[in-house]
Amino acid sequence: MKSIAKAASFASVLLAMPLLATAEERQIDVVTAQYAFKLTPVATGLENPWGLDWLPDGRIIVTERPGRVRLVEQDGTVSEPLSGAPETSSGFRDGLLDVGVSPKFAEDQTVYLAYSKVELEGEVEMRWLEIAAARLGETGFEDLQTIFSSEVKVDQLEGFGARIRFDSQDTMLVTVGDHAVPMEAQNPESKAGTLVRLNLDGTPAAGNPGGALHPAILAYGFKNPQGLAIDSATGAVWLTDHGPRGGGELNLLAVGANYGWPLRTFGDLNGEPGAATTGDFVDPVFTWGVAPTLSLSGLEIYSGEDFPDWTGDLFAGSLSQLALLRVMLNADGSVAGTEYVLDGQIGRIRDVRQGPDGRLYLLNDEFEGGIYRVDP
Repeated sequence: MKSIAKAASFASVLLAMPLLATAEERQIDVVTAQYAFKLTPVATGLENPWGLDWLPDGRIIVTERPGRVRLVEQDGTVSEPLSGAPETSSGFRDGLLDVGVSPKFAEDQTVYLAYSKVELEGEVEMRWLEIAAARLGETGFEDLQTIFSSEVKVDQLEGFGARIRFDSQDTMLVTVGDHAVPMEAQNPESKAGTLVRLNLDGTPAAGNPGGALHPAILAYGFKNPQGLAIDSATGAVWLTDHGPRGGGELNLLAVGANYGWPLRTFGDLNGEPGAATTGDFVDPVFTWGVAPTLSLSGLEIYSGEDFPDWTGDLFAGSLSQLALLRVMLNADGSVAGTEYVLDGQIGRIRDVRQGPDGRLYLLNDEFEGGIYRVDP
């Protein structure tokens, strides 16, 4: 524990410094089949960064999985950790996860944080997913309140999701992993293994399917969905999901649908490659099959102006393959092909976002990770 504390202290010292003074010198040149581009460091030295979003003034707010939230100024200066963040810890793949800036931030100054809540029951640490809302003040968060809980307590260190996005109705979509308890994803009353849609106060949004499903649920039967993107032109919702071993999925939302996990999978489940059970399941739009194992995390639909041939395509991060994947879509939404846009240059890609400037931004989930921008 002492060595971990020393490492965290050292990282804090590094992150208080303006790290972009020589960013141009550290650009990475990349050549793909269609374009050459530069990968520009925006901020470095972050410890296992997980999610990011933009404040209206152009600053980036970014989470670090061990439990810290920081602000990145437009000149690349990284702040000290903001005070008032929710209490959590990271033992493996748990901790502080995604962040979302309220679509009504100018009115409410609210930021949403997804994290694994930790509670000691006897001698066992139990964890579950929570979403908290707080007002962003001058030096940190104020009036932190839990607005959503998965209510599925497990002694696991993985499987929590949890990507946050906002739709055109200013409601919040959140992916919730199965908490490493697979059959929870087939329980229609359980919020584990689902996509939920919430009002900004955390209550279930109007128009959710309801019926046998928990009122917050839009769709269920997911394993560990960590990629979520909403097409601003059509409203279509895309999700990526982890497979067991291999079996990475790209899914298109059908409201109220069951996506099958763990009864239907395209990966290697219990030594049976491609194991599947017949049922009323919605199949993925695309799956990478038993190999390779991708561990998909982060998803974005490109609509910028710098790379016209990428317009309308999906970009997904891969943790296991250290890659940025381009998924080329046909006009009918089917997959025309895929391309490795990055292949190991910056390590494990945890999140993919398009910024207000139309550029793609990437987070690499490393002990000394960072934010990178794709520049022409």
